[in-house]
Amino acid sequence: MLEERQTQIRHPLWILKLNILKFVMFVSSVVFTLAVFLQVVARYVFNYSLFGIEEFASFAGVIMYFIGAAFATHERSHISASLVDTIFGEGRITAGVHAFTRLLAFVLTLYILNSLWDLLVFTERMGTRSTELRLPMIWIYGTMFVGLSLTAFYFLLEFFDSLRATIWHAPSKEQ
Repeated sequence: MLEERQTQIRHPLWILKLNILKFVMFVSSVVFTLAVFLQVVARYVFNYSLFGIEEFASFAGVIMYFIGAAFATHERSHISASLVDTIFGEGRITAGVHAFTRLLAFVLTLYILNSLWDLLVFTERMGTRSTELRLPMIWIYGTMFVGLSLTAFYFLLEFFDSLRATIWHAPSKEQ
């Protein structure tokens, strides 16, 4: 297995960043759940629809998804198809394939970030607001940008770890 250095970093700012991510994920998931619960109760019990609650729940969901994606990438618990691990086991080939996939994920995330940056600039210039609640959309898109930026950073760290394992791979103690 690759040594997971980024999960072992104990710098206070690194830990603070992770704690902020956890807090934002927790709050946004609670807000999302409560908003959906309120809408269901209002609609099906009281036959009344709360204005803007669906948009509010969507915003909480977007924040939860993008910050959660960043945290999952940090923890290396993001979704991956590890067929190469099964076929080749631990070794340089596996580490090399991991390095390639991490680099590809990093590049694709940068591509999406570039498009998202253009959307941020457009949104700021136009003063775009949400349809129902009239909230500035820059906050939602900004959260997406922060989450994807952290995701790209963590993919880059994973790439360097995988590249290091490819170049200086030592057999595991179990072999």
